[in-house]
Amino acid sequence: MGGKGRYGIDMKCDCCNGKGYIDIEEECRTCSGTGKAKGFNPEVTKELTSEQLSLFLKGICGICGGKGKTKKRDVCKTCFGKGHLKKCLMCGKPATRGGLCPSCAKKPHAYLLKDSCGLEDVDKNSIYVGTVSGIAPIGVFVDLNKRVRGLIRKKDMKNNPKTDYSVGEQIVVKVIGIKHNGEVDLIENPFNEYSVIEISKDAPEIKNEDVEKFLGKMVGIKGKITHLKVTGGPTIFTILDETGIVNAAAFEGGERAFPEINIDEFVIVKGIVKRRNMEIQIEIFEMEKLLGEEANILDKKIRKELEKKCEPNQIGFLIKSDVLERLRWDLENVARELRRAIFECRPIIIRHHWDADGVCGGVSIEKALNNFILKTGNTELNFLVKRKVSRAPFYELEDLVKDLSESLEDKEKFGDKIPLVVLVDNGSTCEDIPAIKQFLVFGADVITIDHHFPDEEVDKYLLHHVNPYKVGGDSNYTAGVLCVELSRMIESIPNPELIAGVSLVGDRATGEVEEYIKISGLEKDWLKRIGLAIEYEGFFLRFRTASQIFHEILGFGRKDRHEKLVMMLSDYANQSIDMQVKTAMEGVKVQKLPNGVTLAALDIENYAKRFTFPPPGKLTGEVHDILKNEHPMIVTLGYGPDFTVIRSEGVKMDIPKLVREIKEEINAGVDGGGHLVVGSLKFIPAKRKEVLAKLAAKISLLST
Repeated sequence: MGGKGRYGIDMKCDCCNGKGYIDIEEECRTCSGTGKAKGFNPEVTKELTSEQLSLFLKGICGICGGKGKTKKRDVCKTCFGKGHLKKCLMCGKPATRGGLCPSCAKKPHAYLLKDSCGLEDVDKNSIYVGTVSGIAPIGVFVDLNKRVRGLIRKKDMKNNPKTDYSVGEQIVVKVIGIKHNGEVDLIENPFNEYSVIEISKDAPEIKNEDVEKFLGKMVGIKGKITHLKVTGGPTIFTILDETGIVNAAAFEGGERAFPEINIDEFVIVKGIVKRRNMEIQIEIFEMEKLLGEEANILDKKIRKELEKKCEPNQIGFLIKSDVLERLRWDLENVARELRRAIFECRPIIIRHHWDADGVCGGVSIEKALNNFILKTGNTELNFLVKRKVSRAPFYELEDLVKDLSESLEDKEKFGDKIPLVVLVDNGSTCEDIPAIKQFLVFGADVITIDHHFPDEEVDKYLLHHVNPYKVGGDSNYTAGVLCVELSRMIESIPNPELIAGVSLVGDRATGEVEEYIKISGLEKDWLKRIGLAIEYEGFFLRFRTASQIFHEILGFGRKDRHEKLVMMLSDYANQSIDMQVKTAMEGVKVQKLPNGVTLAALDIENYAKRFTFPPPGKLTGEVHDILKNEHPMIVTLGYGPDFTVIRSEGVKMDIPKLVREIKEEINAGVDGGGHLVVGSLKFIPAKRKEVLAKLAAKISLLST
């Protein structure tokens, strides 16, 4: 296909050097070549400029400027002012009619119309290669391509050397008539030997960013296939060039169109620009693979421009913070990676913890990516972003198996790439490693944005790891705050201060990050209600993402409905908490340890309802908040058959370290972790008494 247009390939006219005109120098008629003024003739000088008149007054011919010669510009007689000629498709010499030079035109030949050609490209008395598509009593139907069909009428078959035809058979025909209604009359025109000349329609080669300007017109584009999807109708190809993304559809009745073209290959496409469901799309007529140097040049061009487009927004943080400034480089790298994934049509899985902080972080990234997709002008790419909830405070194998299975199915069905996984409010500890390693085996990349105390071991498996502890910060810089700042680098999102504030209040963060609460312009109690509403709804949603509900709770929808929803859900949550806490307080046992620390133990198994809100972690936190008002140095344990939740105040704790020590000292299947002062651990039920005793003994040795 390339630069081959209808009936020939353009070549520069050598006669005019591509200008379309020729400058001819001749003797000045006014001065007869002398360069001198013979006299002041008003008929000659009446239209001259003042400069030319001054030359006449000096005795110099003002027409030629004293040179005696003038230049005359004529239209080039070879190319008729076009500056280019058609090159003969057979020998390469300048062509005349039909894309052939006079010599080649005498040789036996037939034209093969590519699918971009329409009826307007068919000429009477020209010879074409066609395919028999149907046999009827009135004659034989012949397709000259997918868009043009002709008929060899029965009455015109008298002189045919052949009388029987079969569907799918290729024959050579001559056009003997084109009627006003579009009917094309043919006769068979067999050759023993002949040359086949492919004809493609002339179309401007444009960039993806300009496609909308050519609505309804035939265009050509070059780019890289980043995604393809086979539907019950067309095959949809997503094509990336240095300016952006566009979708192109090829219709093959549910079959895979252009099976020779695969993802990550470079192509040239020719088709008509159309609008489908408010989206711009190219209806493909021709598509060919680009190879060699042409593909390499295009690849370099796309890579260079893609780097520019993937650059994150250069903006300041919402608050002044040395910790955030030290994290800027990491956040910008993640923003760059996520933008690149969208351009390359790589799915992104956002896995976040189910609590208010995790939801705020996950939703902010989801919203920013969808807004970025909207900015690219191709909203059909929204399928790339998938946000999912994790019930556990780490990336557990149950979540991994679901994500991996779904990704492999999408790869098999639609040719999707293995995703980029973003872990939010988890992903920093050794507990995450088994799931992460398994996904890496299949080619995934994993990014962690977390504020739990990190294990160095996990860094070996992560593409990027954003964590305030790694730059001297602490858990008060919640995952929600980090994700809000990251999201703003990807694309602007609504209410970033509110989202950050809800995240902070939900995780009881303190310190300089409370500035987010101030700039939100909202009362702390209202932010707490939003966080409660998220956790209440999230608890009953279980593993479903329910993006729209969380969007409504965070104020992305109607304001009046937002306020009613938050009030209603937070009231439900508070009622459930009050009821559960009232019963739970009767099951709390409090004792003073030798080091002055108060140890409170809550038997959740017997003093709380199962499978209802609040869950064990939140219930333990609520009981702890009541007890710490009386005991400034306190550790609260909420325990069940095979777990214990830990909350502390005024005590120097390192829960991940405690978990590691108990794991080494007791054979009880211990695992867990969390923040330094807030966390949990799991164990074998039969070993509960031994584990809790060991945990209490270690707490009694802590300093305050």
